[in-house]
Amino acid sequence: MEILSFSKLPVAAVEIRTLVFVDEQGFSKELEFDENETRATHLVGFINGNAAATSRYYYEECKNAYLIGRIAVKKDYRDNGLGAEIVKAAEERITAQGGKAIVIHAQLRAKGFYESLGYSQDSEVDLEEGVEHVWMKKLF
Repeated sequence: MEILSFSKLPVAAVEIRTLVFVDEQGFSKELEFDENETRATHLVGFINGNAAATSRYYYEECKNAYLIGRIAVKKDYRDNGLGAEIVKAAEERITAQGGKAIVIHAQLRAKGFYESLGYSQDSEVDLEEGVEHVWMKKLF
């Protein structure tokens, strides 16, 4: 997978996130795209020129850590390790910038996936749009 970095929210990321979070999972489109889009670095993974996966990251002062979020893989490309690849690409860029801590606000159902990447639960369960989430953290 070729992973490109964007300083502005690219159309490919909008399309993937709309398909995954809004259409498949039922999250609100108005809440999916927020004020953090302009300060985030956006990653999009391409396979044979087709956008397959996305994530974003930015420094979150209140957490004293970088936050990786909006991690999504199109349905046709799942179960091929692309989610792990897009997270690792964000981690590499963050640590290259001197980042020492990363947090993810993970859907509870994906907790095991993030644990497999070295993240540990760092909060109690909370609800985001009625879906159970936990904060997870990884130190470098």
